[in-house]
Amino acid sequence: IIMDVIFHIDESSKWPVVFGNIKNYLKTAQDQNVSGQVELLINGDPIVQAKAGSDIALSELTALGIEVAVCNNAMRSHAITAADLQPGLTVVPAGVFELAKRQHEGFAYIKP
Repeated sequence: IIMDVIFHIDESSKWPVVFGNIKNYLKTAQDQNVSGQVELLINGDPIVQAKAGSDIALSELTALGIEVAVCNNAMRSHAITAADLQPGLTVVPAGVFELAKRQHEGFAYIKP
């Protein structure tokens, strides 16, 4: 079975929940022999935790092959540049467009 999923975070208080959801999803997917793409989209205030030096280590996710996408509009509104980001992140033009595009491509949408 192939199943693609996009997780979405737009509230900084939800970091522990989104990490837990992703870890639970990955474990169960492995147990059920399910493969597919997994992506996390960050927009809104949590964009500040995508900066290098943050206490949120997104390398934990990228090391697992998860694409971590960050919204350029949110970056701009928080005066964050690509050079400010943790390594391995993907900048997308607009988070809302990325969510719609991925859902159109058949990704399941999960927002904790």
